[in-house]
Amino acid sequence: MMKQLRDFGNTLLVIEHDVDVMKEADYIIDMGPSAGHLGGAVVGEGTLLELMEQESSVTGAFLRNRSERKCQRRKGTGEYLTVYHAHKHNLKNITVSFPLGCLVSVTGVSGSGKSTLVFDVLAEGESGVHQGCEKIIGFEAIDKMITVGQSPLSRMKRSNIATYTDVFTHIRNLYANLPEAKNNHLSAKDFSFNSPGGRCENCQGMGMVSLVMHFLPEQEVECPVCRGKRFEEKVLKAKYKGYSISDILDLSIEESLPIFEDHRKISSVIQLLCEIGLGYLKWGQSLTTLSGGEGQRLKLVKELKNQTTNRTLFLLDEPTVGLHPADVHKLLVLLHKLVDAGNTVIVVEHNSEIIRSSDWVIDLGPEGGNDGGMVMAEGTPEEIASNPNSYTGRFLI
Repeated sequence: MMKQLRDFGNTLLVIEHDVDVMKEADYIIDMGPSAGHLGGAVVGEGTLLELMEQESSVTGAFLRNRSERKCQRRKGTGEYLTVYHAHKHNLKNITVSFPLGCLVSVTGVSGSGKSTLVFDVLAEGESGVHQGCEKIIGFEAIDKMITVGQSPLSRMKRSNIATYTDVFTHIRNLYANLPEAKNNHLSAKDFSFNSPGGRCENCQGMGMVSLVMHFLPEQEVECPVCRGKRFEEKVLKAKYKGYSISDILDLSIEESLPIFEDHRKISSVIQLLCEIGLGYLKWGQSLTTLSGGEGQRLKLVKELKNQTTNRTLFLLDEPTVGLHPADVHKLLVLLHKLVDAGNTVIVVEHNSEIIRSSDWVIDLGPEGGNDGGMVMAEGTPEEIASNPNSYTGRFLI
């Protein structure tokens, strides 16, 4: 369709991560070299083949260095979660078994019933309520279930990366124990922008104030009292390694690693965030600004940080949305870590890289809507690729 639009004499500008789309593009502008404050530059231009020859191109470098990963398929624990006769929405009375201790991909065209099976039927079964199916057995082998969907993490501007990951609690305690803080009788509460005490009351710790524009939308401008620093001067005087609490919130996660390398509770979260490609985010960045893919990865980090059992079932809804192929690889490393620790990960996914790296694939179809809802194929990615009934298999060869 895009080629037809072009051939009619139109111009298409497409923001895209899919390699197959890039291969067909007439011209590519590659941005980078990284994300956030580390991006914003043109690092490559031309066709995909030309990008692969350009040393500065991030996308070209990924494709040059990409090698077919030999996957050692896990056999799992031998236990299964089995949904019997699922019939909700367009599901055609199907019985599906999910092997535990594996990375499982649920695939199929849009509207084939993937989300209905995983999130409307399987996820609801943990409470013992079997809606949309006859029964589900196997939950006794699971200690905990975590659903990571596309819904926003928070609709409150006050919620940011530091508060969501609980890292800010440790940082506030660290600052409250500094000599400057003790001399001024400052407690950890005074280093919070969410409660009165040390925050700037003019902007209530937001660093920005709303400017009422008659007949126009409100505009946010820097607070004239604290100059965007969020805190009172007495709080800003307390510095750790030369950084005030406000400076920390303005740093990216990656930049803060050397600052907190001696604090295990903080540095372990930083390292995890960097591992999955979120190191470019700023600690003070509002959760309302994150994409669905960023939000899902942040949820995973929080759950990993608090995990106390290795028999957890993770349900993920298209976690690769908005991710560059290089970031998909980082996400895969995290997913494999989860499974290697004894957990089970079930992803509803379209990304071929994730599907190829899975231990087991359940392919629904053949089409969407009323023409979907059937199990077209089950097995390893190799078995799916060789199954003539599977639409997904054709793209795994």
